[in-house]
Amino acid sequence: MLRAPMRDGGLLERARAWVGAGSPSGAEPQPAATVMLVRDTASGPEVYVQRRVATMAFAPSMVVFPGGRVDASDSGMDPATPGLADLAAHLGVSAAAAAPFAAAAVREVEEECGVRLPVSALRGRGHWVTPAFEPRRYDTWILAAGMPEGQEARETSGESDGGGWARPAVLLERAAAGELRMMPPQVWALEALAGFDAAAAFLADRPRIARVAPVLEQEPDGSLVLVTELP
Repeated sequence: MLRAPMRDGGLLERARAWVGAGSPSGAEPQPAATVMLVRDTASGPEVYVQRRVATMAFAPSMVVFPGGRVDASDSGMDPATPGLADLAAHLGVSAAAAAPFAAAAVREVEEECGVRLPVSALRGRGHWVTPAFEPRRYDTWILAAGMPEGQEARETSGESDGGGWARPAVLLERAAAGELRMMPPQVWALEALAGFDAAAAFLADRPRIARVAPVLEQEPDGSLVLVTELP
């Protein structure tokens, strides 16, 4: 279990407003998918990240992985698509249930950084739900994929104002120093990647996937903490 103090100004403001309103049930989480695009370097694995523009309604100025909400157009993927059954089995769902968010993952990566991924390249990493105090909530599958040879990741979407490759340890250090902002799922995913010496080993790993839903709690002194039960 992790108990993380609420330090980010925007998150803390929304959390306090939610508590002040009596802690309502919150919006229904929308299905989404995000992809850790990874590659090897002489210094170890790197991951492609983006910084969302400050005007975004959800997670403004946050450093994230490419991804987004499942759209209606993502419902047409054939459950027999190569690689989908294996991905679904690892995630603990049927191929039909996995098809929309696998399609969203592939589509979002191409839209946001110009990289085309086959579904067979996707690997499961986690399943996180946005806390109830957030007005926009997502039920997000965190996936990973190796950077395909012969392609180049670049910013191709107006949703970010910067992006590039970085070592997970560097991102974590900068976040701890307050130099960049990340949400708990990204921190958790980067900590996992930082434990591997090669992208191939990370992609071969099959962690236990469980739905993680952080809960806001108030300490006796009135401070707020985000409590997360990890798998």
